Amino acid sequence: MNGTEVKLTLPQVQRYEVCKALLEGRLTTAEAALALGLSPRQVQRLQARLQADGPPSLVHGNTARPPANKTPDQLKQQVLDLATTTYARFNFCHLADILHEEHGILLSDETLRRWLRPLGHGRPARRGKHRRRRTRRPREGELLFLDGSPHPWFGSRHPSSCLLLSSDDATGKPLWGLFQPAEDRDGCFAVCYHVFVRFGLPGAFYLDRASQFITTRIGGTHATHNPDRQPTHFEIAMSRLKVGLIFAYSPQARGRGERLNGTFQDRLVAELALHNITTARRATEYLNTVFIPRYSRRFGRTPADPRAAWRPLPAGIDLHEVLSAKGTRTVALDGTVRFEGQTYQLLPTSRCPSLARAAIEVQQWFDGSLHFRHPRHGVIAAKRLRRKARSD
Repeated sequence: MNGTEVKLTLPQVQRYEVCKALLEGRLTTAEAALALGLSPRQVQRLQARLQADGPPSLVHGNTARPPANKTPDQLKQQVLDLATTTYARFNFCHLADILHEEHGILLSDETLRRWLRPLGHGRPARRGKHRRRRTRRPREGELLFLDGSPHPWFGSRHPSSCLLLSSDDATGKPLWGLFQPAEDRDGCFAVCYHVFVRFGLPGAFYLDRASQFITTRIGGTHATHNPDRQPTHFEIAMSRLKVGLIFAYSPQARGRGERLNGTFQDRLVAELALHNITTARRATEYLNTVFIPRYSRRFGRTPADPRAAWRPLPAGIDLHEVLSAKGTRTVALDGTVRFEGQTYQLLPTSRCPSLARAAIEVQQWFDGSLHFRHPRHGVIAAKRLRRKARSD
């Protein structure tokens, strides 16, 4: 043994004591091999190294050496600086994606989690009631989700907004979304319009029981099984397009759509803040041209059945007219129609000089425009009359 001082770990000290007993003749090679869990040949090699170099020979050659795959300290600090400033609102998986796409830095989300957790970043995992997972529909376009997600999308300094989003069950891909102040019928119709124009008609929608989708109360009582329940404008439109409607009784029943909204509230909020987007118009444009295509490439699934279930739009159909709220009004003797507190003067044509006392269908399109249709004469032009100022 030489007199070299070396700091050994507890396992290395124990190995040294066994080898020392072997060298002093207190243990045989077989007994030392059994104690160390090595073969006799390995013990002999260890004994030879110990005789030649002393205790330092028990320390592995790579001890105190940085691993070959260690991230350079400069790169790690760059990532930490980005994660705590520019991308402070990004979760670990989202941060890994954006670092790769925008900065060419390839790191796993687990590495980022290991670096950033001690700094207080990230949220603890949420635990909920165990539920059985519903099998995805096999074909794209067979079942869609459509839901509103109220959230402070543009930060706490701006009013809360609502994201209306449609997504596909088979692929998990978001299809089209719209930001507006609140969830309503016209917003849902607008989302449907863009989805139908881009992809075609789906097999069915899986919806919550919001009032724009289904009438749940009549006269203060539940209307689920009431035969006198009137269909909503949304139900009428989907019936005309032969698109089925499935209504859920809990958010958990539409779990995939709910989880997608939760993911957007994390990833999309961070990206909107990164690009200083604080208006619904700009957010809708960014969502549909940048965020959704990138999200679909990253997280979209391949459907079990490659045959898509989308159906083409029927020839000659006007989606604006179908996706609208309709009501009937009787034309007054002066050729006017009252609708939602406003008076409209119908403009008769040569083929229809008088419309007095005729039944007119009023269509309220999702873009806010009004259209008046006669059952025989078609669309009738009209203008809104201004209210007369009251004289004292």
